[in-house]
Amino acid sequence: MANILHISRTMDIGGAEKIVYQLATDLKEEFDSVHIASTGGLWEDELKKKGIQHHKILDVESKSPKTLATNFKILCSIVKKHKIDIIHTHHRMAAFYAKLLMYLFPKVKHVYTAHNIFDNRLKLYKYSVQGARVVSVGEGVSKHLKKDLGIDSLIIYNAIHENNDTSKVKQIVDCPETKIGFIGRLSEQKGIIYLIEAIKLLEKEKIHLFIVGDGDIKDELLQKVQDLGISEKITFLGYREDTTAIINSCDFMVMPSLFEGLPLTLIEYFQNGKTLVGTTIPGIKEVVTQEESGLLVEAGDSVNLSKEILRLSVDTELRSKLENQAKKIYKEKFSYNNFKTKYLEVYREK
Repeated sequence: MANILHISRTMDIGGAEKIVYQLATDLKEEFDSVHIASTGGLWEDELKKKGIQHHKILDVESKSPKTLATNFKILCSIVKKHKIDIIHTHHRMAAFYAKLLMYLFPKVKHVYTAHNIFDNRLKLYKYSVQGARVVSVGEGVSKHLKKDLGIDSLIIYNAIHENNDTSKVKQIVDCPETKIGFIGRLSEQKGIIYLIEAIKLLEKEKIHLFIVGDGDIKDELLQKVQDLGISEKITFLGYREDTTAIINSCDFMVMPSLFEGLPLTLIEYFQNGKTLVGTTIPGIKEVVTQEESGLLVEAGDSVNLSKEILRLSVDTELRSKLENQAKKIYKEKFSYNNFKTKYLEVYREK
């Protein structure tokens, strides 16, 4: 038995945050105590109910000297007071803090999960994860770490709880058009601007887009929809917890991301038997095979994105074929029990 501390940027909306929550709660009985340090968010109440101790820190993304000093002091106190044996980080700057903490607490084990692919600040990144047991969420991330940082990593595919939820959202179901969905953080990384432009190209077709999520470019996206005059073709649903019901209600999903590690929402789509139109970035191509389990276009290509959305909206036979294969891939590759077992093995490594 041991004491573990997860350091995350937030415990709010996001795939990485959901992974932190699952690891903290589902492996709770394997530890004497489980702690999470972050700015907090929507998961805080659930963590408290599950007996997970949450510690507030400032945003680990900040490079402000004052923030760095404050966070380091708080984290030192947590490690010392709660006799932390394992620090599991889920953000590059969180890994930087763990690296510094290891100088003061050399017996502490550092596990770092790489959730994304980056092309900047690689020297700091490499320094931060030196000495850590590095886990990649997919092959694309693993290859990136090896090629750009010279670091070997263990691949553990992200996974989510099995569920048999067949509920639906009436607002979506009642829409008479082909219903397509986007679920995710409203940020530039997700390529939503290009999706909106694609819908503009399809404004005469019977297609309606439901956007689920919140984020820092929400106002920009709302303005873009208004400027293009397609408010009647796109519905913003905001942050929702009933994502399974939303997926069940849509005919297919769209993932126009510019870069990803291995998106958890993609696994959730496949778990629920939905196919998608995505982009040809490594994190998506690793899961989606063109014309087999989904349709792919180059990132940032609104024209071809619109063409493939239209194609999937009218070709129900193709859609059914892709859905069947998506469900099969989920069952073969993204077992939740496998996810838990592999992380537990990492924690127990000497």
